[in-house]
Amino acid sequence: MAAYQLEQKESLGILRLQAGGANALNYQVMEALAEGTKQAQAAKLKGLVLTGYDRFFSAGLDLIAVYEYDRKQMSGFLEDFDVVLQNFFALPMPVVAAINGAAAAGGCILALACDHRLMAEGNAVIGLNEIRLGLPLPASALEIARYALPAHHHAFILYGGKLLPAHEALRLGLVHEVVSAETLLETAWARLQEFTAHPGRPHATLKTALRGAALERMIKSAGAMREAFLEAWFNPEARQTIGEIRDKLLAKKASR
Repeated sequence: MAAYQLEQKESLGILRLQAGGANALNYQVMEALAEGTKQAQAAKLKGLVLTGYDRFFSAGLDLIAVYEYDRKQMSGFLEDFDVVLQNFFALPMPVVAAINGAAAAGGCILALACDHRLMAEGNAVIGLNEIRLGLPLPASALEIARYALPAHHHAFILYGGKLLPAHEALRLGLVHEVVSAETLLETAWARLQEFTAHPGRPHATLKTALRGAALERMIKSAGAMREAFLEAWFNPEARQTIGEIRDKLLAKKASR
């Protein structure tokens, strides 16, 4: 199965990330996101719905894969992560997130980078839990969170590190709507049609104006924030915590 699928209907599309492994963020998932959005732009789509597969939107950083990286490899991965997130955040068309399942850490950032977010009712959770691993956020992730989240909830969401159910996420502004799982894609598609039912393509100009300052801060602080993340990532306490979680993930994978 391909790591992504782009379904097109008239001038709109649905980009489905389906890379397996809960769409945990690794090079394969980042390439799927980059290639899928590049294909959408080449097709001159006016808008896009982003969703996941099965019960996963994206489970955040692929700890199994990246735990083994040395400092140089991890630095390169973070640099690529920043670029992919910057480009997605700046995509010159409306993007609606149809959050069909778990959206943790980097997966939550991916949803926050969209213009409008719908989440399915059920057992799925969303949130920024990096701090529970002893980690800050890379520059792209921090600026996306700063842009998308209500300022008065920043401390609770970022410092608390909680993964929240749909209706709590709605109250705190992580998502804009909560709908049934059965109507998630239908409603997301309807919202996208509403956002794009205008002559021409004015969204690109509006989006650039709205997000320009955040993008400038991302680029300016990328190097310093990357170094801060690396210092935290290779801190012995964080390594132990991340290693323990990785071991549990490996054991769970082996038992399937």
